[in-house]
Amino acid sequence: METKITAARALYYEFLAFVFFFYEDDKKFLEWKKELEILQKSPLGDAQNFEILKSFDFKSFKAEQNAVLFDFSISNVALSASFYNEGRDEGKMKIFVSNILKRSKFRKNEKEKNDEDFIGFIFYFMSVLLKNGETALSRELFSSVIDKIADKFSSALISHPNAVFFASIGKILRDFIELERTIKR
Repeated sequence: METKITAARALYYEFLAFVFFFYEDDKKFLEWKKELEILQKSPLGDAQNFEILKSFDFKSFKAEQNAVLFDFSISNVALSASFYNEGRDEGKMKIFVSNILKRSKFRKNEKEKNDEDFIGFIFYFMSVLLKNGETALSRELFSSVIDKIADKFSSALISHPNAVFFASIGKILRDFIELERTIKR
């Protein structure tokens, strides 16, 4: 039972991580849609959030991703964990994640431009730790970083005026983190 719970947690983190990365084509999006189908069978929280996500194709996803995360003409949702902890980029959260990464057997792909403060990287790293049985490091990553920023980050996604897809992601994240806080890691 414990391994199934850990596998489900890893899948949720991977599923959540994807939407914060920038992609040129729909290859990864189609893989993400398969994860959506799996998670939709036993959704956390309101199943309507999964229906909303399912209704998006790659083009509409990219349009909203740009409007909510990358468009600087309006207030975009910050993707830096330190922003939600300290109000700035590259702060304590980056240091916490970097130190955990150094103690793990995993290394960043240096070709990628994402750093240890990027929320997409943090969620994906958590998924990797869980999949590989790195229990102590995954506990530390959750308690030192994810737990501290998740409420503010999910609220920012939910409340963004251009968010439909990302509001649903924020609600799923909020529900998932509530569950994560109750699980004996």
